Amino acid sequence: MSLFFDHIHVAESTFSTANDRRTRDGFDTVLLNTAMWNSLSTLGEERIVISISAPQIDMLQRVGLRSVVCWARHDETVFDVVIPSHWINTFGAIFSPAFSSLAYSPRSLHIYTAQPVLVAEVVVTALTIEAYKLAHNQGHVLDDWFCQDDLIIREGQTFTFTSNLDRECGTGHDQAKFYPYRVDMVEPCQQGFARKHHTRYIVTFTNIPGEGSAQGRAIEIQHGDDEGCDKEMVEIGESFLSNTVNAATTTSLFISSEDIPLADMTYCMKPLRQPIFLADDEHSIYLRTLDLGKLGILSGDWVIIHPLDCSRSRLVRVSALDDLVTSPDFVFASPLLLHNMCLDASSQVAVRAVPHSHSPLNAPFAESITIERVSSFFSTGNHYQPLYLRALKTYFQSTRHLVKQGDLIAVAIDTDDTCYSSNLGEDEMSDPALYSFFAPRGNELVFFVITHINYAKFTSGSADPLYTYPEIASGALGCWVDANETRIIQAGLAHSQVPDITPYFKCGWPKSGPFLPGAARASSNVLKLSNASTIREAIDYGLSLSFLLKGNRGVGKFTVAAWLAQKIGLQLYEINCFDTVGETDVLTAGTLSARMERVASCAPCILVLRHVDALTKATQSGEPAKEIIVESTLHEHLVSLQQSWKSSGQSVIVFATTSEPTRLAPGILSCFKHEIVFEAPPEPDRYEALKFQTDGMPLGPDVDISGLAVQTAAFVASDLYALVRYTEVVSERRLGHARVYHSLGEAPITTTADLDASLQTARKLYSENIGTPKIPDVSWDDVGGLISIKNDILDTIQLPLHHPELFSDGLKKRSGNYVQLAMLRVLISVDLGILLYGPPGTGKTLLAKAVATSCSLNFFSVKGPELLNMYIGESEANVRRVFQKARDAKPCVIFFDELDSVAPKRGNFGDSGGVMDRIVSQILAELDGMSQGPAGSDIFVIGATNRPDLLDPALLRPGRFDRLLYLGLSESHDTQLDIIQALTRKFRLDPSLDLQSVADRCPFNYTGADFYALCSDAMLNAMSRKVEYLDAKIGQSRQTLDAQPFLLQNYLMEYATSSDTDVIVTEQDFDLALQELVPSISQSEMDHYTAIRDRFSDQLIQDN
Repeated sequence: MSLFFDHIHVAESTFSTANDRRTRDGFDTVLLNTAMWNSLSTLGEERIVISISAPQIDMLQRVGLRSVVCWARHDETVFDVVIPSHWINTFGAIFSPAFSSLAYSPRSLHIYTAQPVLVAEVVVTALTIEAYKLAHNQGHVLDDWFCQDDLIIREGQTFTFTSNLDRECGTGHDQAKFYPYRVDMVEPCQQGFARKHHTRYIVTFTNIPGEGSAQGRAIEIQHGDDEGCDKEMVEIGESFLSNTVNAATTTSLFISSEDIPLADMTYCMKPLRQPIFLADDEHSIYLRTLDLGKLGILSGDWVIIHPLDCSRSRLVRVSALDDLVTSPDFVFASPLLLHNMCLDASSQVAVRAVPHSHSPLNAPFAESITIERVSSFFSTGNHYQPLYLRALKTYFQSTRHLVKQGDLIAVAIDTDDTCYSSNLGEDEMSDPALYSFFAPRGNELVFFVITHINYAKFTSGSADPLYTYPEIASGALGCWVDANETRIIQAGLAHSQVPDITPYFKCGWPKSGPFLPGAARASSNVLKLSNASTIREAIDYGLSLSFLLKGNRGVGKFTVAAWLAQKIGLQLYEINCFDTVGETDVLTAGTLSARMERVASCAPCILVLRHVDALTKATQSGEPAKEIIVESTLHEHLVSLQQSWKSSGQSVIVFATTSEPTRLAPGILSCFKHEIVFEAPPEPDRYEALKFQTDGMPLGPDVDISGLAVQTAAFVASDLYALVRYTEVVSERRLGHARVYHSLGEAPITTTADLDASLQTARKLYSENIGTPKIPDVSWDDVGGLISIKNDILDTIQLPLHHPELFSDGLKKRSGNYVQLAMLRVLISVDLGILLYGPPGTGKTLLAKAVATSCSLNFFSVKGPELLNMYIGESEANVRRVFQKARDAKPCVIFFDELDSVAPKRGNFGDSGGVMDRIVSQILAELDGMSQGPAGSDIFVIGATNRPDLLDPALLRPGRFDRLLYLGLSESHDTQLDIIQALTRKFRLDPSLDLQSVADRCPFNYTGADFYALCSDAMLNAMSRKVEYLDAKIGQSRQTLDAQPFLLQNYLMEYATSSDTDVIVTEQDFDLALQELVPSISQSEMDHYTAIRDRFSDQLIQDN
């Protein structure tokens, strides 16, 4: 329960600045007034640690410090929060007035107590050569400087130290006396304090002439006056001053708006990404302060905004927001306001200043308005009615609103409250005391449209200067709606398109942000056809807008459908087909029919049938009559939706998603006109996805997103999202118990080590999901000898992976076909299949695992019995599934161990039904398909066999297993030494042991498996000798001390030293192992394998 109720007390206050108080309060110390100190301090301390942040920092600053952790003291003479003056420039995103939401409102801060984090590592850059030499020659000085007075070290801040341990922040001092350092990285979080002999310092220096001074100038430019940096000049003349003085008399009681010249100012409208002030955004626009001067108005004045391509003018209030609006050609507004004015993100508008509008606007008040619900899944559901009615009531009671007829209103509801609200009556729902316990957190939007406004028009006798505009007086530019004075009538249901404002309200789909990278190619045609359905004339063409989206789980099928709904402006109606499955097919058809009958009432919308393959699973195979019931129900409703479109003009676009398209019944497949296949995103799209997911995270300088994109091959969108989220968990765990309170400023930095740890876990989980076996982490250090084989394989696999630009689209990875590049003068060998053959125990399987590990490839190991199935056709289907999994997980390696048992010569065996012959034919078909299309790129097939003469000859033809590599026995003692060194690299060897002498005594008929047995036996001999030594030592101790008997395990746990537990292998252990080892291959068998090698070598020479 503490997780729900352990909230941090957050105080809000304005601030002022003061000069640095190094002598009295220490550097970077904040002063708090009495009320603020009493609310934050509880133990009577002289100083406390606080965290200061800005309410709107998330939109204005996506990366960097989100808050400032600092020391604070109590000062009775101050009236608010007093910060050092240099913080305005150093942390401008938090303290600068230019970042305020409204220029005329005071800048407020969020303040709460925090626990500073102990810094483990600090990476600093010396800005002068003297500072670098001082840190290099006297490393303790940094420890002394940074640890004095519990200095808060912040990433990105510059500290200048002097020899007498005084310090100042910034630059501009004499470089002969002062030593400036810039903090580039702080671990484990972005700010904290250092401790002597605990914090590690890494000092770097870039020897670039003028770097320090250039950086100082850059800081001055960055934090200089914005108006001084702007190239535009604003002249303040009589036209500007006239708008600030009330006119004493008016020449005419009614002055047409055409008599006042329209300001020659046009802008391009841009939507806000998130609210500035939610209640004001619906009638406010945001531009630069310089543009206010050009218009002759002040921030907070009212203007008339007129679109250039339509006549929907309206009154809006202007506010200055210089940090958000950086270009003189743009104006920002809420996406709902853009929709109500029939504007898009590229529309041009003209702005007309309204004189005397700096006071509150007295537009006509509506006597009554009529609103209708916009049809959607939530607005038509009775169990959601109490939620959106309460949200609508809260919307109008919160403040008054300036609206026009035809405007859309959006309210957010929390669909999780349906269970709670269903048990309350109407009076209880309106009682705030009963509902205030639950915090509002809307996750879905319900729209309303204003269909009628009744208001009293002003007469010509009004003396208010604002009423001199006929448009304002007549209410054509908007009317005020006040819940205390206006009667609000909600009745009826409207069908309308809605704007894409879910990112603005941070609710609805897609939860993870914008459109999935990489999915645009798969859905570009869908977007074009879906846009066509919104045109009235499309009904005459009889378009059948039904799509089947196929792809692996998590690839983004539903997210694409949700994104299309937002892009087009349609509501989303979701049906999970698993929820419709009943005990019988009749019950399934009835549930499906009941769900789809509501779809037409929500038009225009997008219907998504998730997991449509569940409808096939609900039917019994072999009973066509039962299958037809579900299929016919689905088909009838899809036809009904088509007819409803023709009659009402409201279209319904149908999407069905499945991750198992092969299991769909033909009748269900025929219901959908188009099929779209989603594949795993390639490397560029993974890079864009990772870049978007990590945007806003505090990344360390050592993080390489492009390298991470290479290592996440075959990851789909959900895998990448889970990877980034788990990386945050790893960073939190690394921070450990030092983190007491959570604050944005104390967020831990994500390092490469965190990404590697989460990637290793993600790849392990991914391998389990796709059915790949768990293989050991085999590196090339574990493979002894086989240098030429290793080079051949790396040339075959790594070159196409690392340099795909060298291969044209028509040239597939196929060994035996060589392309000579005249400029590079290299022979590029590209192959699809590699066959490793030779005596058993020579390292064929080990070599394949090393290839997969070193190249970061997924690894599929296929055994012969795994493919066999008693049912006709299932064995071939298993082969197809293996290659399909490889396509989904590419780049990957398919390893066929004991290939002669999987693909023997066809026609030599009389097995029932010829199942082995069909398996061989299916493997050949899959290999040919991979070599002839782009789907087979980055897929490598490796086979291993002891008897290549038993394989079907068709497998060895070009384009299949045409690269034959022989793994034989060691032919020299030097090669044998390499194998022994690889096997014993983790052993504790006696210093007097000479492995060369051991290799010289080994015969040449030892295989790699024999050497493994030799080293294992030597280690076993050493362990046995150690056990005998410990037994003797324990027995001697019993006789000397007359102690009670105790077990060897107890001695090892309680009394043993490192010398007792260290197992050291000596030459005597190898001698004993050599005497007992029997070679696994006889001389006659060696001659047989040599003959096979010669025969296949001659065959390859003849083929080439």
